[in-house]
Amino acid sequence: MNNTQQNLSLDIAISFHDNLIDPQKQSDKQNFANIERYYAHDKIENILTNILDYLNNNPDIILPNLPRAWLKKPLALDIYVTEASEARAINFDARGKDYATNILSYPGDLTPNFVEILPNLPLGELVVCHEVVVKQAHEQQKSLDHHLTHLLVHGILHLMGFDHELGQQQQDEMEQIEIAVLHHLGIANPYE
Repeated sequence: MNNTQQNLSLDIAISFHDNLIDPQKQSDKQNFANIERYYAHDKIENILTNILDYLNNNPDIILPNLPRAWLKKPLALDIYVTEASEARAINFDARGKDYATNILSYPGDLTPNFVEILPNLPLGELVVCHEVVVKQAHEQQKSLDHHLTHLLVHGILHLMGFDHELGQQQQDEMEQIEIAVLHHLGIANPYE
């Protein structure tokens, strides 16, 4: 893969629900330092850079909602890490599903004319329920770091317009990109 990181500007904002930060509200198994390390800025930057490298090295891949030229702009990404009760409420409001899910993607959804005049490309926001991610990693006997990395790759691809729910072809394409990016990050195929 190319080294996109040298000439790419990334504005990544990571925030956490107050209950994850407040020591009075944390369980013995969960303290903020243990949670925060999984969402380190350099880790997120590395994931995003690897996705962009893969897309740049595969120009035949059609970006559903983004002209390729936009990927040369500085990129902005927001990640919000929350607890299960809030994740459940957000999932219900957004999708009508009454359970806490692992990750939700909210694309920037700006008009092309507006994006053209902006100094950066706001990809959107990812909402991650850390508790669900931990539970799934344990149930699937995967490392928490690998499972979370897969979900972040998956979520960022959704922000770029990829959608596995549109049909088998779209699902196969999205999974192929995920597998390739994860391989480059040293993570095995999560679908095997």
